[in-house]
Amino acid sequence: MKNLQNKNKKQKIIFYGRPDGLGNRYEELLLLSNYAVENNLYFKYFWNNTGKWKYTNKFSAKNIEIVEVDYVRKWPTNNFESTKYWRDYISTNDIFHNNNVTLDLNLQETQNKYIGVLARGSDRIVNNNELLPPGFQNFEDVKRSIKLTKEYLISKKEQLPIVIFSEDKELKKYVSTELKQFKQITLPQISSIEQAYQDLINLLAAKEIILCSKFSSFALTAGLISNKKVIKFYSYSHPLLNRWKNEYINFPFEKDQVDYKTLDLPKFTNEEKVISIGNNFIKSYMIPRKILKNISVLVSYNKSKYIGFEENFKLLKNSVNIHMTNTTIFFTDLEEIINILKNNKNRKNQLKIKLAESKKTKKIFGIKSYFLKFRQFRTYNNNYFIFIDIDTLADNLNHFFNDSCFTGAIATFDNFQKKSKLINKIIDSNNDYIFHSQIEKDKNNSGYISFYKDSLV
Repeated sequence: MKNLQNKNKKQKIIFYGRPDGLGNRYEELLLLSNYAVENNLYFKYFWNNTGKWKYTNKFSAKNIEIVEVDYVRKWPTNNFESTKYWRDYISTNDIFHNNNVTLDLNLQETQNKYIGVLARGSDRIVNNNELLPPGFQNFEDVKRSIKLTKEYLISKKEQLPIVIFSEDKELKKYVSTELKQFKQITLPQISSIEQAYQDLINLLAAKEIILCSKFSSFALTAGLISNKKVIKFYSYSHPLLNRWKNEYINFPFEKDQVDYKTLDLPKFTNEEKVISIGNNFIKSYMIPRKILKNISVLVSYNKSKYIGFEENFKLLKNSVNIHMTNTTIFFTDLEEIINILKNNKNRKNQLKIKLAESKKTKKIFGIKSYFLKFRQFRTYNNNYFIFIDIDTLADNLNHFFNDSCFTGAIATFDNFQKKSKLINKIIDSNNDYIFHSQIEKDKNNSGYISFYKDSLV
């Protein structure tokens, strides 16, 4: 982290962007700008028009200079977009409305109020009824989206005309035919502006945005920039989709199932400055930012092979010492390498990838943290934070709570219903700590509690 700190604004970190659609480019710019602003960094971002999606840039981003480039020989390059920090952590962060990235176009004033209907087509529709990647759809999903669009429009008291948007001309024509019972209008063309930007501007001006597809970053981009609700028909349980923190109207309207056992669990207040640590696509955890400032050691009692919390923590604070107490990262990597050599048909390529990843991991953690296993339940002379499972924590509460250098913990559990008594016991056992609980919406309601010493400043 400290190696990235710029001494002045003229020193910019190089980043070559994705050669993708406008929605994906906005997503990337927003995540990069959020990171740059939070850490007082500055980037030179190359707006990449190498692929089939070619646009002029109409965005501005805080702490980022954007330069258009028509050709990149090989992407990703060996710049910041290839780092483990970006690919595994920063790029998986939540996407939410703010003013760090703005659209440098004047919104068109229109006398007509209308509802925008966005149908995502082309490469997002696949002939597969089972193994659909997140956000993709088959034609049955398309027909279901159109059916629910009809039902939603019928349910509206105010019958506004609709405008249909799609990058796929054939799909747009099909949706228009299927929705012929509703009044449809055509908006005037905006001279000298690319069609994708015209669609974006017109979606921003719509009174409502209906996502007539499983997913579209373009539609959600319009929702975030305009800060308007998006009507969607599918649940976004996958982290790749769920990280878009738009305001939604979920249709058909369903009452949320309330688990009353979770209602009284503590949460961090809105005033608390928190940070998500880990890979959001796999597992991440919320802690207050003040933890990073106040501790010297992260002690991990981690029993799994996933070390995203520890690695991301080290990237955020390079000076912290990571003490792994159950195994060594080296032995975990070695075990994976042996499995590749034993089982994988494409072992040569897989081994090359794994060795490169292990090299990056060792560089991040440092020699001691990568190779050594540290003693459990030892005492420390400096402030430390722990990552631990709920049972091990419960068995050693006195050890930690009686230690003046213990500042807090992430304590994980696999099943809330089975561990609820234990969780409440820990929360009620000490008034000197601030607690937060997070319950996931998975099969067993797994989750964690995050807590820290109230006296930390």
